[in-house]
Amino acid sequence: MESRLNNLDIYVRPAVRELVPYETKYLPDCIKLDANENPFPWPAKMREALLSEKFDFNRYPDGMGQELKTRIAQYTSTPPESVMIGNGSDELIQMILLTFGGAGKSLIIHPPTFGMYQIYARLTETAVVPVPLLNGLDLDTEQMLKAAEAPGAQVIIVCNPNNPTGSLFPREEILKLVKESGKIVVVDEAYAEFSEQTLISEIENYPNLVIMRTFSKAFGMAGLRLGYLLGQPKTIALIEKVRPPFNVNLFSQRAGILALDYLREYKLQIQQIKEETKKLYEALVQLTGLTVYPTQANFILFKPADPDRWATDLLKRGFLIRNMGSLPILGKCLRISAGLPEENERFIQAVREINEELK
Repeated sequence: MESRLNNLDIYVRPAVRELVPYETKYLPDCIKLDANENPFPWPAKMREALLSEKFDFNRYPDGMGQELKTRIAQYTSTPPESVMIGNGSDELIQMILLTFGGAGKSLIIHPPTFGMYQIYARLTETAVVPVPLLNGLDLDTEQMLKAAEAPGAQVIIVCNPNNPTGSLFPREEILKLVKESGKIVVVDEAYAEFSEQTLISEIENYPNLVIMRTFSKAFGMAGLRLGYLLGQPKTIALIEKVRPPFNVNLFSQRAGILALDYLREYKLQIQQIKEETKKLYEALVQLTGLTVYPTQANFILFKPADPDRWATDLLKRGFLIRNMGSLPILGKCLRISAGLPEENERFIQAVREINEELK
């Protein structure tokens, strides 16, 4: 008995045993440019309003999140029955695959893309069918449609704009997948506030279209884990069957409601983030030996000659960035997100120094 307890691996599901955990770094003394966050603080009046409220933390929150769903519905011009809230996009991905995936089913993705799609596919015993982006940047729509012809193909996820490339895929290509695949097509619009492009208006036309959004990026709530799905009411009702009770806590629900009262202030932040991202992009493209990929999000993917050396040198200078490792088609790349203006100025100076040293 004791020997079995010393080897707990034998009790672990094979799908879990093979997983590589999604790892993040926490270095509070560094300037964080690694996680595609909104670097600005919440609007001051919003923060004051939220912290002045009396919360009954001894009570469960509204399990259906009705007030938050109503406010999201107003923001997205959809009916409340078309909204489902979740504990961040990660939980939403898991619930989609619990509903439509599983053993004998498959998920079609377009690497390079967000790594959690693949992780939750494996956890739900859903096979993953990768259809790499053309040149590492563009949707291979025809190959995705061919992959969707397989009997077990159930779900297609399109990240738009795409993380980590920043690519914005043409609307007509995504709609072609929705119209012709006959599968559930999930469009992850985590960065839609920056691209100002969305397929929300198409939901009423297609029961197989589901859109995933988040408060983590543009609304600066990465620390609260708040996301939502949009789809036709019957589609959302199917996914609601696997949603855990009280999955979004009381504080996060209230923060989301209040944030939507301060859209004007957030839009000003979004515009500034876009300007800062452009400033970073223009500084990077001026450096020799770098490939810098166009972006429609709040982050930039770039490829120096020696990405590992660059990541190390930037960390020594106090900048935490994301070393993406070797991406399909593109190879080894680094990703940065826009920080505060003064942080971005320091970063630009740092990359100029590193580039000069490595010539």
